[in-house]
Amino acid sequence: MSSWNAEPARLLNKHCTTLYTNVELNVELECRASSTFENKHTTLYANAELNVELECRASSTFKNKHATLYANAELNVELECRASSTFENKHTTLYANAELNVELECRASSTFENKYTTLYANAELNVELECRASSTFENKHTILYANVELNVELECRASSTFENKHTTLYANAELNVELEYRASSTFKNKHTTLYANAELNVELECRASSSFKNYCTTLSPNAELNVKLECRASSTLKKNCTTLYPNVELNVELECRASSTFENMHTTLFANAELNVELECRASSTFENKYTTLYANAELNVELECRASSTFENKHTTLYANAELNVELECRASSSFKNYCTELYPNVELNVELECRASSTFKKMYNTISECRTECRAGMPSQLDF
Repeated sequence: MSSWNAEPARLLNKHCTTLYTNVELNVELECRASSTFENKHTTLYANAELNVELECRASSTFKNKHATLYANAELNVELECRASSTFENKHTTLYANAELNVELECRASSTFENKYTTLYANAELNVELECRASSTFENKHTILYANVELNVELECRASSTFENKHTTLYANAELNVELEYRASSTFKNKHTTLYANAELNVELECRASSSFKNYCTTLSPNAELNVKLECRASSTLKKNCTTLYPNVELNVELECRASSTFENMHTTLFANAELNVELECRASSTFENKYTTLYANAELNVELECRASSTFENKHTTLYANAELNVELECRASSSFKNYCTELYPNVELNVELECRASSTFKKMYNTISECRTECRAGMPSQLDF
């Protein structure tokens, strides 16, 4: 008792602490702080193997009220205090049988507030969970559901203010995606939902360097997506209500290679279409393509619609089903090119360079390839009357 009385310099107030039986303690339990230390109503339940330096590494004032460690929790976590400034943690609960390899709650250098965060049971967390931001960080009502294998750095890599509200990660989703933020400027993502059992290898939503708005995009379940989906344009990018149907094998860089303004409205890719086509945009100037439809089961090896260097207009062109096309289809002319109402009938094996070898203006109206093959071999432009 004389050894305890020999340390009057340290103010130690310890009220109502209870150590239950059969506790293997390898912990320097309660006093590493250099200043005043208050620990009230802390309870260590039975059979808890604690290898944790539990409660005190902070250099300043430290308050921890009503923290409870449930039974049989294997804790290898430096639990609650790495912050250098004031630290308040209220009503945090670690449920039973949780294997935690996470530095849980405090890596922020400034003020840190975390209220009502819950880690459910049997969650294998390898995530640095909640705090890598250097500025103020507010995260309210975030829930990590049970049995979720998370290899995602979840919520905070942005250097500025970051607000993410009502984001939900459903159960059993294998996520290898850096999910929600690579933009360097302000980033708002509201009500985005990743459906269950979706194998996502897509850098999903943000590669644009400027303002980025994506509303009402839906990735249906069981879609194998190997597509860099939605944003390669360097300027403003607007995409409304585009839907990718299920079970579509897409190996296409889909929708944006144009360097200027790009508008694509109401384009639909039907199911089971094997597309190896760079689809819609190779033109360097303004590009408008409205109401183009690619029917199902069409094996397309065609660079489809745009090789012209100037303005390009293609209206109401239809490629029917089961057409084996090995044709450079529609545009080799260097000047203005107009093609109205041309139809390629089904089951036609075409090995013909079809429609354009002339270097000047080229007009072909209402001609139909039915049973024979008509070719223009003359060196000068000519007119054929049927």
